[in-house]
Amino acid sequence: MLKDAFVFLLFFSASLDAAAIKRGPYVEDFTQKSAVISFRTFPATFTWLTYGAYPDCERFATFSGFDTEHKIRLNGLLEDTTHCYRIYLPVDLSTYSYKAFEGYFRTFREEKNEILSFLVLGASNNDPEEQKKLADSMLKIEDSEFAVHTGNIVKSGLDKDADEEYFSLYKNLIKRIPVYISLGERDFGPNFNNKDGSGFLKENFTPYRSWPRNGMGPHYYFFDQAHARFIILDSNAFAGGLYSPALKKDSKQYIWLENVLKTDTHKWKFVVIHNPLYSSSFPVIAEEKEVLTPMFETYGVDMVFQYGGGGYERFKAIREDEEDESGVTYVSLGWGQEDKKEENPLTDIFLSGNYFAHIKIEGLKLEMKIYDSSGAVKDVFVLEKK
Repeated sequence: MLKDAFVFLLFFSASLDAAAIKRGPYVEDFTQKSAVISFRTFPATFTWLTYGAYPDCERFATFSGFDTEHKIRLNGLLEDTTHCYRIYLPVDLSTYSYKAFEGYFRTFREEKNEILSFLVLGASNNDPEEQKKLADSMLKIEDSEFAVHTGNIVKSGLDKDADEEYFSLYKNLIKRIPVYISLGERDFGPNFNNKDGSGFLKENFTPYRSWPRNGMGPHYYFFDQAHARFIILDSNAFAGGLYSPALKKDSKQYIWLENVLKTDTHKWKFVVIHNPLYSSSFPVIAEEKEVLTPMFETYGVDMVFQYGGGGYERFKAIREDEEDESGVTYVSLGWGQEDKKEENPLTDIFLSGNYFAHIKIEGLKLEMKIYDSSGAVKDVFVLEKK
């Protein structure tokens, strides 16, 4: 039945130029039992995707309609299981198809499983050659399950630049693990703080992304993996972003955040945000810090991943602006060579340059390793919860 229907679709599109995948595929929005496969074809075409628990890649089949942008949600998957998928496209001037891609991914696991491995990266909007080196180094960490990004995907924010500056560089990573992004000001385009920026995000970012439907995506949402919760925020309104939702006290995003934190029962809590709450090299917005740090401390956030200008900076655990082992650890990952603009006694380490983090959690122990673009480890940090 499915094959008969697909033959009809291929016949319908047989007069078109031969279709090929031009972007992706890239995986997004994982749960224990679902995942999204996204890709771009040219020209517009119907597609056929088969999938199943590895190695049975053709257990199930689904279609994507006639378009250049394809976003296919796979439901009914097995928890904590490697799945494979195949994308078929029509052959020019025939009723046949060809396998355009085959890939695999692993679904998320439930809370009782207390092992977790993920990546953290900062701005990917500069120096494609250096970005490619970072991406290649990330690939060597084979047990990573997903990545979080502190914002600024593409320098211009334009979708037309995204292939060269992001998708092509990270293609071997994003075809198997999802990346969850905290929006930066560049993601809203050059007019993020004035009316000329109206509609920019909806035209250049939103159509090509998927996210959990538990907040107001792509601005803010959360996802759970194993015994940890990850909260993605949009803090750009504090920096004058006209089309970012407010995060000031009693705003819709603030109320949502407080509810998500206070009702959470996971053993680990992480927040991903663009504008830094502590930094030695990038301006800190006083209002943002005053609004958010008390909430993070009250509800037991363990770590905050943030953009921080150039380089990597890790702070000591902080509570009420003082070192306190029961406080929150802030980790900045930015991009480029940038020196400290001021000395901060709460800084534990500051490194100028380009880095990413790999974090592994087993039970109540977290180990974070910081890598440079050559794959060398530049910092190791261990946090053990009591």
